[in-house]
Amino acid sequence: MHPRFLRFRPSVAGLAFLGLLWGLVLAPGCGRKEAPSATGDFRGRTLRIGTDATYPPFESVHDGELVGFDVELGNLVGEELGARVEWTNTSFDGVFPALLAGKFDLVMSAVTITPERQERLAFSDPYYTAGQRVAARQDDLSITGIESLRGKVAGIQINTTAALVLQKLPDVQVRQYPSIDLALQDLLNGNLAGVVGDSPTLRYFIHHGFQGLRTTGDLLTEEHYGIVMRPDDVALRTAVNGALKRLRDSGRFAALEEKYFGAAAQQARPALSGVPWGSVARRLLRGMALTLGLTVLALLAGLPLGLGVALGRRAKPKVVSWLCGAYVEVLRGTPLLVQIIFIYYALPQLLGVDLAPFLAAVLALTLNSAAYVAEIFRAGIASVDPGQAEAARALGMSSAQAMRFVILPQAVRNVLPPLTNEGIALLKDSSLVSIIGMAELTRSGQELASQLAAPLAIWPLVAVFYLLATLPLTRLAAALERRLQNQR
Repeated sequence: MHPRFLRFRPSVAGLAFLGLLWGLVLAPGCGRKEAPSATGDFRGRTLRIGTDATYPPFESVHDGELVGFDVELGNLVGEELGARVEWTNTSFDGVFPALLAGKFDLVMSAVTITPERQERLAFSDPYYTAGQRVAARQDDLSITGIESLRGKVAGIQINTTAALVLQKLPDVQVRQYPSIDLALQDLLNGNLAGVVGDSPTLRYFIHHGFQGLRTTGDLLTEEHYGIVMRPDDVALRTAVNGALKRLRDSGRFAALEEKYFGAAAQQARPALSGVPWGSVARRLLRGMALTLGLTVLALLAGLPLGLGVALGRRAKPKVVSWLCGAYVEVLRGTPLLVQIIFIYYALPQLLGVDLAPFLAAVLALTLNSAAYVAEIFRAGIASVDPGQAEAARALGMSSAQAMRFVILPQAVRNVLPPLTNEGIALLKDSSLVSIIGMAELTRSGQELASQLAAPLAIWPLVAVFYLLATLPLTRLAAALERRLQNQR
């Protein structure tokens, strides 16, 4: 094998890795923008609001723009305060940790005021009153309310107050879904007896795509929605309450309610043929572009890091070998989702390291991928005949030279197919970054399915886009395996 095979020189992978390290140096504070003043003067400031835009009519995404009752209300509140409004669309699972970590200042996402939430969060005065209700299939007349769900299976959206309602009925089996449209689809498929959710949202979905369902029974609760903020933002809370009062007094709040919850808002959406497929495809293409970008950057940075960890596990100093082994075990032994949450939400509070969402996503994917890449390289090195190293030493090479010029070139050839498979797995795992507000392919599909109330139309299309992204990689992996087999 020619010595130049692994001669160190500037490369795309090396530059990407250096760029990532440079980003880490500059990262502290890069995700945190100037918060509103604690004195109550918000003019000219940026008011950052977090939401989960998969809950129409309160918040959803239309043609790439956030729309809905909460979105318009938040913009009006910002206008009353003289502040610029900046929205962050993120998963509801992470919306409260992001608020407490200082990623934004307010949460407006149809959040019900509950005693449990009030223990760690601050709320504005209530701005909307709703309630939980049961949805059932039109042909299932046995479901007449909450009591008729006893001994049956009911669906809810995860982390919503519907869970508190069903806690009172321990004989009801509860299934939790990441978004309410998936629960309604499972109900329509006959896998659930009912779905418990906010009455306005259930009405929206039933009128805009789930005509085979109905709401039944009385309102189960009287719930008040509030704008959420950190407990120490006293001046902000006072200012927001004042803005809500002025909006009510001026009649602008009543006009907004009529727009989203009046009779005109209940008109059914056209049939499925009316779905704007061109807009849907463009939205999914943008999501796929972000997915591919995250995957490529994580791989380019993870490959040299994984190789370094693999070599570190063979190092003679025990402390180096132990640290590299611990790195692999920790990163492979914990879920990637937990690692993403830790890097993005926990680091600002523990170390003051506040990363922008994109950098946090790349870092988490890189660190996780490098652990698997390290094991792939370690297995590849072990697969090289020990006689190769002995022959190199007989020629006068040092251990480092034998590894660089003889062992690694052969190991790299052996590990190309599994490295390709790791790239495919990483591409699919990148869907987990949606929890920190990254609108990659899966998140884009989730938003579209909620906006159009058509999960059966959107999710197969998402699968097609993933197939288009992974098919070239699977073909490459197969070709590499055939070539390696022929060479052997």
